[in-house]
Amino acid sequence: MTAGFSLQIILPIIVAALMLGIGMSLSVLSFAHLLSARRAAIIAFLNQFLILPLLAFVIAWVSPMPSELQVGLVLVASCPSASTSNLFTYLARGDTALSISLTAFNKMFAIITIPLYVNFAMDLFYQTKTHIELSFVDTFERLMLMVLLPTMAGMLIRLRFPVFAERSNGNIKKIAVVCLVLLIAWLVVKQRHSLIDMLFASGPAAAILCVLIMCCSYGCSSLFRLSNAQRTAITLESGMQSGGMAIVIAAGIMGSTAMAVPAVIYSLLMYLFAGAFVLMKNKSAEFQNNYNL
Repeated sequence: MTAGFSLQIILPIIVAALMLGIGMSLSVLSFAHLLSARRAAIIAFLNQFLILPLLAFVIAWVSPMPSELQVGLVLVASCPSASTSNLFTYLARGDTALSISLTAFNKMFAIITIPLYVNFAMDLFYQTKTHIELSFVDTFERLMLMVLLPTMAGMLIRLRFPVFAERSNGNIKKIAVVCLVLLIAWLVVKQRHSLIDMLFASGPAAAILCVLIMCCSYGCSSLFRLSNAQRTAITLESGMQSGGMAIVIAAGIMGSTAMAVPAVIYSLLMYLFAGAFVLMKNKSAEFQNNYNL
C-alpha cells in the first residue's frame, strides 16, 4: 500500500471521527441561536464565505508563489472555521453560543464552497493543464461522508444516548486531534527538503491573510453595530480556519502534500494572532473595568 493511498484512507477517517465527536456536542438548539442573532449570522457568513476567499485570491495573485501554494492558500480560505475558535471566543469573553452555532453551520455549508473556490483557483493559477484535479461531485460526496454524515450521526447519538455522548465526545475529539498532529508532523518530514523555501514563499501570504480577515471581520461587525461579544466571536470565527480539513483535501483527496503546506503554516500563525487578539480583548476589558469606562 503506497503512502498516497494510505493518506486517502486514513485522513478522511480521522476527520470523520473528529466530526462525530463534534456532532456529539451539538443539538438542534446549537443552530437555533443563528435565528435569534440573524444580523450577526449574516455578517459572519459573508466574512467567512465571501470576503475571506476573495482576500485569499487577491493575496495569492500578487504573491510570488508557485501555483500549488497559491491554490493551497485559497483552499485554506475555503475551509470552514476551526472548532478551536469556540475555545478562543470563550477565553476572549465573546459570544460562545454564537461561535458554536457558526462553526457547526460553516462546516456543513463548506462542502459546497470548497470545490467551487478550489477549482476556480486551479483554473486561474495553473497556466497549463495539471494532473491535480478536484471533481465537484466527487469532492462533494467525500465531504458529505467526512463532515455532514458523521456530524448528523453524532447529533443523533446525543439525542438518543446523551450520557454516552457526554462521556465519549471529548475522548473521540482528543484522539482525532492527536492523529492529525502526527500526520502534520509526517507531512513536515516528507516536505523537509523544500519546506524552508515553501515557508518563505507562503508564510508572509498566510500571515497577511490571517491578519486582514480578522481586521475586516472586526471592522464589519463594528460598522453594523454588533455587540462587543458578537464582534469577538465573528473575528475569531473568520480568522481561525480548519487547517486539518485543508490538509485532508490537499494530501488525501488531491494527492498534493505541497498544496497542504499553506494550511500547516496558516494553522500555526492563526493561533499566534488569535492568542494576541484574546490578550488584547482581555486587557481592554480590564482597563474599562478599572476606569469604569
